[in-house]
Order: sequence, then C-alpha cells, then structure tokens
Amino acid sequence: MKNSYYLTTILFCDLCFRELFQGKVSGQENVPLTGPFIVAPNHLSHLDPPMIGAVFRKREMMFLGRKTLFKAGFWNTLLSHINVIPVDKENIVNIRALKRAFAALRDGLGLVIFPEGTRSLDGYFGTAQPGIGFLACKTQVPVIPVRIFGTYEILKKNCIIPNLYLSAQIVIGKALLPEQYDHFRGEKDRYNRTADYIFEAIKHLTLP
Repeated sequence: MKNSYYLTTILFCDLCFRELFQGKVSGQENVPLTGPFIVAPNHLSHLDPPMIGAVFRKREMMFLGRKTLFKAGFWNTLLSHINVIPVDKENIVNIRALKRAFAALRDGLGLVIFPEGTRSLDGYFGTAQPGIGFLACKTQVPVIPVRIFGTYEILKKNCIIPNLYLSAQIVIGKALLPEQYDHFRGEKDRYNRTADYIFEAIKHLTLP
C-alpha cells in the first residue's frame, strides 16, 4: 500500500476489531485479490467503516463519507489522510466526490459505499439509496455485499462509549458481477432497482 497513514490506521482498526470487539469474519475468500471493486455493507454504527477497513486489510480501500464528518482540526486531517471522500448529502450532484470515486476504481482500489447512506436508528435495515446503483452501473465493477452484525448493540447512534462485553461479526458475500446486478438497462428507475438488488443480496447474508 502506498498510503502509510492508511496502513497504520487499518492495522490499529484490525487490532481493535479482533481484541476489543471479539470480531469474527467469514467469507474472506470472497475478497478480490486484484482489480477494482465496490464494497456494499449495511450500516449500523460509527464502528462499521473502520471494521470494514480491518476485514479488507489486504486491499487498499476508499470510503465515501458524510462531509459533516470533516470537522476542522484533528478529524479533518485524519479523514483526509485515510482515504475518505467527503460527500455533501445536501447536494444531489456530488461531482467532485464522484470523480474521486471513479478515479479510485480506475486505480484498482476498492470503494466502500453504504447503500442506506446513513446509520440505522433502530438496528434494522433502512432503504437503499440510488447512489450505489449509479456507481455500480457506471463503473461495471464487481460489487461485494457485506452484512455487519452486532455493531448497533455495541455503539448505538448518539452513544459515546462502546459496550465491550458484546461482539461483532461480519459476513462477506460472493461478488455480484455486472451481468447479475445491471439487468435493468433502458428502464427509468435503473439505478434504484440496481440498488435494491444489491441491498437484497446484503439482507440474505447470514451468520455461518
């Protein structure tokens, strides 16, 4: 990996995932060894992005994250150095974010985008947004569905201190290829339907 800041941070996240949260992962054989791909996980907690980075530690990843996370000072500096692309949720057309996402995939990196666009308020699935469908259809790269278990209970929304008595588990599904997820071409709601298709694949992942 070229980004030493990213590598150091991910190694720390991996240590926390395994030791603090007794993290377990299944399906790591589904992580592509080379080439670009999109990772599509459900979103339960602030813990999800670093945990995804930890379980995909053998590949350098880019993450799409809310612009509001880039607060002045420490957080802005950290996020800017660990491959987080700011996305303005108030701006429907995020041209700069899209260009960076496309560039990351052209460079052969993995791109993490949470289909729901925000964390769950109750621990259950939300609704897939068309952004994941748009990116998948435009780039035609494999999409890896990922389901996260337990992080909502460990660190709910608006909580500060995680419950270290609980554990997290992550299931990595088999790659969805373009011919699987992009079969709505020519339809007006192509991106929405693609997003729903990918989201259903996430929902169907179960613990081993």
